[in-house]
Amino acid sequence: MIELIDIHKRFGDIEVLRGVNLSIAAGEIVCIIGPSGSGKSTLLRCINFLEQPTSGRILIENEPAYYDLEGGKLRRHPERAVVRARRKLGMVFQDFALFPHLTALGNVTEGLIYGLGVGGAEARDRAVRMLERVGLADRVDHYPDELSGGQKQRVAIARALATAPKAMLFDEPTSALDPELVGEVLDVIQDLSREGMTMVIVTHEMKFAREIANRVVFVDQGLIVEEGPPAAVFDAPRHDRTKSFLMRVMR
Repeated sequence: MIELIDIHKRFGDIEVLRGVNLSIAAGEIVCIIGPSGSGKSTLLRCINFLEQPTSGRILIENEPAYYDLEGGKLRRHPERAVVRARRKLGMVFQDFALFPHLTALGNVTEGLIYGLGVGGAEARDRAVRMLERVGLADRVDHYPDELSGGQKQRVAIARALATAPKAMLFDEPTSALDPELVGEVLDVIQDLSREGMTMVIVTHEMKFAREIANRVVFVDQGLIVEEGPPAAVFDAPRHDRTKSFLMRVMR
């Protein structure tokens, strides 16, 4: 479904990603863990082309996405092709990224109408279905400042699902939530996993990663240090860096 080949990303003199190779199969759930500043979120943003890699290749459904590599330089695809590739991926951010002046319904319909050209009535019907799907049937006309953090994040998930993506990308979807609200967002992600949705989840929720992931990927200093089934990574890590990280976060 998604393949990253030797992905590098620089911000000025700082190399945040230093040659990442990662393949994600259709229907697979991959949780990416690691310390702050290790490159996890940058990696996710490269998959969705919110950040353009400095070098390397990205394939989505076995086709080069966003750009080609020619003579060691990146040649960006035409904008229409970039948009077409990005539509295969739904993105959920840690800070919700909702429009404060739009209701929950408006936040979901906005991209459908102005991004995909869906008609108003169809967009509304689809948005209502997605909000019902995440348990917000009674909040469609509420504005973000009238919603809890967990409800805002569920609106963001509904917005991403409304475009019918092939895969979902979650960038620490619970990090901005109060502890008692985390469960309602994780429940929605669990439901998606049961439906067979391909998901890449950057998370600091180790217990959740253990329960939901088919594979856990530990990233540190811009590199994949270790990856494998949750039981192998959490219970019998091979790399000393993985061991020291898990000892700190799982006390």
